Amino acid sequence: MIDLRLFKNRTFAMASLMMFMLGVTLFGTTVLLPLFTQVLLGYSAQQAGMALSPGGVLVMFMMPFIGSLLGKVDARKMIAFGFIALSASLFCMSHRLYLGIDFKHAVLLRMYQAFGLAFLFVPINTLAYVDVPREQGNSVAGLINLARNMGGDVGIALVTTLLARRAQHHQVDLVAHTSLFDAPFRERLEALTRALQHSGSSASEAAMQAYRGLYRVVLQQAQTLAYIDVLYLLAWATALMVPMAFFMKRARPGAAMGH
Repeated sequence: MIDLRLFKNRTFAMASLMMFMLGVTLFGTTVLLPLFTQVLLGYSAQQAGMALSPGGVLVMFMMPFIGSLLGKVDARKMIAFGFIALSASLFCMSHRLYLGIDFKHAVLLRMYQAFGLAFLFVPINTLAYVDVPREQGNSVAGLINLARNMGGDVGIALVTTLLARRAQHHQVDLVAHTSLFDAPFRERLEALTRALQHSGSSASEAAMQAYRGLYRVVLQQAQTLAYIDVLYLLAWATALMVPMAFFMKRARPGAAMGH
């Protein structure tokens, strides 16, 4: 059913790996942003979708430009640039993601990612056919699509698993500082308790409400740090793809896909 001998072709093997990583990053980040905005920022499903939509529109409008550029520029350079842009956008997102982010910046961060992604789809597909006989063109198309779909499955599973585990890890670290022997925590607890008492709560109720409020803050901060960890991982993974582009064979300028 699958001609595994195709993977002896170094360019095709690297193209498959890159498409797999593209699937991991594309679907992984597509899960990350809606989860962050809905779970931590309180967005509705529609608002989270609206934050993603401009990125998709940007890719759609860039595709004709990328197609025309492919006949003039080395596809390997386009792939390297795409992964550099994608990695840089993920590093940027990891530094700018916090609980006070507004809708505008959430949209912009997704568009930065989409800009890099636009430089990857067509060039990777083009190089996958280099030195492949015509009669194996269908096998190449099937395996490349399989690599992207498998990457998407792995990306979604990886992101959700890492988010849960890293959130637990950071929660343990942060809880270690929620002690009355920790001066900043004690001051914050006392200030919150006084504020709740002024709003009408009894002393005991205010203390309990203050503890619950601070615990919610700890959970939110732990989850935010988990999102940042996952973004760092994806950023480094995409950065590792950059030098691999130049180990692939160069496509003939203007060559059609599958020739």
